[in-house]
This record gives sequence, structure tokens and C-alpha cells, in this order.
Amino acid sequence: MRVGRAACVLFLAIGLSAQSQPAISTPAVQSYRIAGVIVHSLTGQPLPAVSVAIAPTTPQGSSREVSQEVVTGADGRFVFSGLARGKYSLMAEARGFALQSFEHHDAYATAIAVGPDLDSEHLIFRMEPDASIEGQVNDENNEPVQYAMVRLFEKRIGDGQQRIFLMNQAQTDDQGHFRTGHLAAGTYYVAVSARPWYAQNDRSVSQRAASSDAQARAAQDAAALDVTYPLTFYPDSPDSAGASPIMLHAGERAPADVVMHAVPALHLRIHTGGNGSGPLFATGRTTFPRVSQRIFEGFMEPVANSPVSRTEPGVLQVMGLAPGHYVIEMPASSADDAKSASRGWYQEIDLVGDADMNAGEAPGFVNISGSVSFEGTTSVPTGSSIMLSNPATGETFAAPISDKGQFDFKADTVRPGRYNLLLGGGQRFFFSKLSVTGAKLTGRTLNIGSASSVRIVGVANRGLGQVDGVALRDGQPIAGAMVVLVPHDPANNSPLVRRDQSDSDGTFTLPNVVPGNYTVIAIVNGWDLEWSNPAVLQPYLGSGEAVQITGEGKLQIKVQVQ
Repeated sequence: MRVGRAACVLFLAIGLSAQSQPAISTPAVQSYRIAGVIVHSLTGQPLPAVSVAIAPTTPQGSSREVSQEVVTGADGRFVFSGLARGKYSLMAEARGFALQSFEHHDAYATAIAVGPDLDSEHLIFRMEPDASIEGQVNDENNEPVQYAMVRLFEKRIGDGQQRIFLMNQAQTDDQGHFRTGHLAAGTYYVAVSARPWYAQNDRSVSQRAASSDAQARAAQDAAALDVTYPLTFYPDSPDSAGASPIMLHAGERAPADVVMHAVPALHLRIHTGGNGSGPLFATGRTTFPRVSQRIFEGFMEPVANSPVSRTEPGVLQVMGLAPGHYVIEMPASSADDAKSASRGWYQEIDLVGDADMNAGEAPGFVNISGSVSFEGTTSVPTGSSIMLSNPATGETFAAPISDKGQFDFKADTVRPGRYNLLLGGGQRFFFSKLSVTGAKLTGRTLNIGSASSVRIVGVANRGLGQVDGVALRDGQPIAGAMVVLVPHDPANNSPLVRRDQSDSDGTFTLPNVVPGNYTVIAIVNGWDLEWSNPAVLQPYLGSGEAVQITGEGKLQIKVQVQ
């Protein structure tokens, strides 16, 4: 079962306010119960004062309605009675234990099936205690770095690949201390960005001295203050390749002290052309570039501590940069007169010293436009959009589809790269045909090279299918197995993959399946597998169940758990 976020949010609002109270019975012709005990995952001891709730499920996950909520007593036990036959998500939270679903993995959990001949009254809900990471951020003189931005990254499986994701952020206090709590066990990295409180990166001040001697002294004094902190990774690395992982266990309070070293700041002068009124710079308006760093093999991290100024007509200066690899992006600026509007551009640059770059020589963003025709309807479904997702950088771009079926991505967003192509919204529509000019389309993966213009034309049909089934081992249903619907060429068709976790009766549902040929596999303890890697999946595909989806409707299957 996929965990329903709406139910979790509702439980957060009402669960903690619940007092020890009896379950509310719902009259039914034949009723069932969900019962069990909440225990500490590390000690096995029963947990009192835990808020527990259930919500009926749908193929898409939990319902918006939490139907019952109770609080455990000293023995950790809970009971929900008067239940109609069906499936229910089971959630719990307590002081020191973040909201969690029964036997959860990623966005999935095991729902509790109730009905004839189903045992739903002997559940053991093992709750994992919260973990936290906290530390002290100091400079090279052992002085606290106040109000630094602390970013927490987690290494985990996402979209079938092991990647590093931005998880959370915090800020140091006036003593340089930070803390991030309510964390699950996992592998984490800490990155800190800050600007020395005494830094003065504007060199124009030293150039305004009255005499040459005064200018020399002013320049010397200014150089001592023209410093910056590199983006620093725990414990003290200016490069993400040197970041030390924090292996966080359930309930652990892990230290992560970071030392930041001030380095001479670099300056990047961007020549925008002419006096600022040419085609690279909009008349009467100042547009500033976005500055980012690529970290962890591609993730785009914005640089927030480097001020930008317009030092002279047609020149922008980015100040306070540390040595490193940067992506500079200048959004297109609009103007009342189209002739004076500027174009958007980007440039990747390795900075080892002060540098100049000419905006006119930088490549422009890719112009992506196209059309989608929706078969069988006279109007475009409300909320429809084209989405491009870049797994390497963590970026997702979207363009709404107009009522005429046209779309156009902003000219200042998409760079060349590898993107997953998806149809957003659409009300159960899917791409039945796709043609692309200016880029290479393989499956649902769009590879954009150096082309300045890409056009996508699609035909969308209504008719998503559903696969219902049961995961079996030796003829017995297995709960908690990872179930994966694998398309042909999964490396280039990740938007077609569907996943679920088998429920307490071994059943699962894979909704919104695009017509085509697939293999369904079920794996115990498979949540750490890179399932988008064909080499990883290959050993399991032979024992999977081949299915063909031809349109709307439900397909019933049985899958052997591996």
C-alpha cells in the first residue's frame, strides 16, 4: 500500500490531541477488529501513550478520513472495533517517535486487511525512535559561526537509483549550534554555507582613495577582508567528494561538528554587452544571475552568500566566490519593447582565480515547446502539463498545457541533459504517441544535446489499467514484500514503473498502468535494490509474472515472492 499523505497530515492535526479514550464503534452488519501492541523497535518493550489511528485505503493509498483514533495504555495495546470488511492503513506517533505507518518502507507500508478468515488482531507494531544530528559550527579560530545555513542530505534509493537527496535544513544559533531532529535511521551528509561576518567583498571601496599610496594601503586592507567561506561538508571539506557520511541509527543522537576556513574570495565579472541596453540585457532593468554549485555528482546547490553588483555599464560582478565549479544562469528578462528584451543563458565555469566571461559567448537555454492532442475529448483536461525531471540534478520543470493543447517551457530553465518525460494531471490520460525533433527520445527518456530548440508532439489517450494480485511463497500470502511492475527497458522508461508493498493478506494494487507489456516481480527485503538498473533486476525477472495491459480494466495475478 502506498502511504496517503493526506491521512498522515490529518492524523498529525488530531492524533496528538487525543486522550486515552475508547474506540468509536461504527455500526455494521458484520464487524471486525484491528488489535495489537506497540513496541519499541530496539528494546521490544511495550510503549504507552502512543496515538494510534486507522484510515480506510484506496488503490492510491490512505483515505483522507481517519476513521478511528486511540491512545495506548501502559501495556502498549490498542483495539479498533466495529470495522467493515476492507483494508485500513495503521499509523502511530508518540513523544520521541515521529509519525510512522505499519511496516513502512519509503512511501509504502503494509495495510491491514480485515474480513472473514483474516487475522488482524495479533499485530506487533515496531516503532522506531527518532534520531537527530546536532553540532557546532566554528571557524578556523574556534569562534562560533552564527546564523550559518546547515543543509542535511540523505543517501537512499530514489526512482530506482541510489542518490543523494536534500532532506532538511536548519540554521545555527548565535552560539554556532544547530540541531535537526525527527530523523529516521539512514546515511546522511551535512553541508554548511555562511559568509564571514567581517567580509567586505566590494573592491570598489579601495579604488576610491585619494592618492596612489592611500589606494595601495586601502587595497591591502581590503584584501584581508575580501574573504569567503567555501560550502563546507562535515567535518571540514570544501568538496562534497571529501564529505564524511553520518551513519545514523534509530534513536541515536549523532554529533556533527563542522570547521569552516575563510579563503580569499574570487570575483567573476560578467560582460553583458554594450552599455546594458543591448540584446543581452533588458532596457531599464537589472537582472541578476543565479549561481549554483554541482555537488554529490550533479545535485544543483544554490549559492546564497555571494553578493552581485553592477559595477559599471554592461558589467555584472559576482563577489565572494570560493574556488570551485559553478553553474551561472541568467534568466531572460522581459521588456515592453521586444527588441530590447534579453535572452537567457548559462555557463559552467571552474574558478581558481578572478575571471571574466562574455555573456554573448555563453550558450542559451533550450527552447522547448510543442503540442498534445487528447483523443476522445473536446477539451484539454484541467491541470494538464508536460513535466521534465532530471534525476542527476534533482530538478523538475513543468509547462502547463493550454486549452488549445500547446505548451512552452520558459526560456530560462532547461539546459541540455537527460530528462524523464511525463504527462502531468491528465485525468487518466497517457501518451500513446510521441515524436520529438531537436533531441533524442528513447522510451520516456529525453536526451537533449546542444540543440537550441526542441519540439515535442504527443497524442494522449484515456485508458490506464490496474494490476491487482497476491504475493505468495510456498502457496502462502506474504506481507511486506516489494512489488514492482517492470516495463521493457526500465532504464529509459522509469515513468512507467509502478510499485507497491503487499498488505497483511499478501495482496497488492498497481494503479494507473500505461498500456504495454510488463513483468511483475515481488521481492522480500528488496527496498535497497537499485531497481531501475537492468543488471540488478535481471536475476528476478525470470521468476516474475508477465502481464499485458491493453486499456482500462483490472487484471488479477499471482506472483511468487523471491
